[in-house]
Amino acid sequence: MDRMRVLLSEIDLLAAVSPSDVSVGEVVYPARGRYGPRWQRNLQLLVVYTGSARVWVDDRAAATVPAACVGLLLPGHLERFAFDDETATHHAWVEFPVDAPPAALERFAQLPAVLPTSHALVMLVAEGIKVARTPLSTREPLLAALSVAAIWQYVGEAESRVDRHTEPVERAQRFMHEHLTDPSVDLGQIAAAAHVSAPHLIRRFRAELGVTPMAYVWRERVARGIDLLRSTGLSVGEVAARSGFVSVYHFSRRIKAHTGLPPTEIRARWIASGSDAEPDPSG
Repeated sequence: MDRMRVLLSEIDLLAAVSPSDVSVGEVVYPARGRYGPRWQRNLQLLVVYTGSARVWVDDRAAATVPAACVGLLLPGHLERFAFDDETATHHAWVEFPVDAPPAALERFAQLPAVLPTSHALVMLVAEGIKVARTPLSTREPLLAALSVAAIWQYVGEAESRVDRHTEPVERAQRFMHEHLTDPSVDLGQIAAAAHVSAPHLIRRFRAELGVTPMAYVWRERVARGIDLLRSTGLSVGEVAARSGFVSVYHFSRRIKAHTGLPPTEIRARWIASGSDAEPDPSG
């Protein structure tokens, strides 16, 4: 096993990835949506923001990727997907083929198939999605670099899950992302979901993420709002509601404080930049 780890570490994964073969994107499936069967040819991350995805691999029992979690899919398997029965499932993906010997891929096979999402991983994937929608001359190599970084981030987090102090933060993050659109969520509810006191959760968040739990919630709501402004044709009011804000005024104030621009200007500038973003299927 140690030899396999060394073998994969010696492979220049970025050099093995053809930028034209990288795929990064996001989609919203309606409740009870289905996809597949399909033959998986790539190394893929499946990041679920809302809803959930059940994934059958070959003849094994289904694994569930809930909201605020990420799944790892390996090449060479038959897959089927079933999405949440009650709500729409918003998820993103990062994938590319890997030119590596089967023994080298054993390192990935030893990892857990599902992990809670971290802020670092979510940001890498989000940046990849943004780059995919821009006309940058360096778009393809940048996409390849971000995609490989996301995969290695997953590997590092999976192999480093030895500090159990992170569990309250992970439970809190999962709860937050599952209830991101609920404006009534407060610190007490988040702490209860994490099975710790509110002061303890604040200390853990500050130590591990550098922010308080509620600051993290608002940061994620703002990020989701900006993404919806750029990637959908939804009205500003609908974007505000889908991002967990009680009013357009509150949404606009937060967005402007974060970016210096009102929501309408963010959308106008994104359109003027020549973005080729596709509309949100749920819009």
